Amino acid sequence: MVKNDVIWEMTVYVFALSPEPCALFRKERKEMKKFCWLIFLVMIISLLAGCKGATPPPLQDFIPAWNPPPLPPESPSLKVILPTTLPAMLSILQTRIYFTGSGYKPNEMVVVKMDVPPGVEIPAVKPGEPVGVAFANADGKGNFTADVAAETKIQTFLRGTLLPTLAPDPRSLKPIPPGIYTFRSIGTESGKVGVSRIEFVPPAPE
Repeated sequence: MVKNDVIWEMTVYVFALSPEPCALFRKERKEMKKFCWLIFLVMIISLLAGCKGATPPPLQDFIPAWNPPPLPPESPSLKVILPTTLPAMLSILQTRIYFTGSGYKPNEMVVVKMDVPPGVEIPAVKPGEPVGVAFANADGKGNFTADVAAETKIQTFLRGTLLPTLAPDPRSLKPIPPGIYTFRSIGTESGKVGVSRIEFVPPAPE
C-alpha cells in the first residue's frame, strides 16, 4: 500500500514536471489553432461563393414608385376677333388683351410667351421658337396682370412693321392665321408656368 501510494505520488509529480507532456500540450494547442483558422477560412469562402451566386433583388424594390403629377386641365380659350382687311384689322389695337395669374413668387417678373405653331412665321422670330408678347412684375401676393402693348399687337398678331413715326405700316400688315394659340406665363425666378389660350377668329360675315 505504501509502495503504491508512493508510485502514484511520483507519477503525478513527474507528469506535472516532465517537459514532454507540456510540449505535447503546446503542439496540440497549435494544431487546434490551425484547425480553427482552416474552419474560419472555409466559412468565409462559402459565404462569398453564396453571395456571388445569389441573384440580387430587383432595383425597383428599393426605389419607391413615382407617380407624375397630373397635368392641369385645359383652360378654355378666349376668342378675339382679328379682321384680315384694312382698316378693320386695326381694331385689334383698341381691344385690350391681357393675362392674369397667381401663385408666383412675390415681386418676380412674369414673362408671357406665345407658342408659334408650325408653318406660321413671325418677323424676327426663328421657326419653332416662342415669341414674347407681354411681361409684368407680380405683386407682394404673387399675382400679376400683363397687358399686350400696341406695338406687340402690330408686330406679332398683325405681323407688320412700324414706320419711323411708330405708326403701323399698312402695306406690311399680314395677320396671323385664325386658330387657337397657346400662351405661357413664366415666372423668371420661380419657374412657375401658367397656360392660357386665345382663339383668333375672323369677323362674322355680314
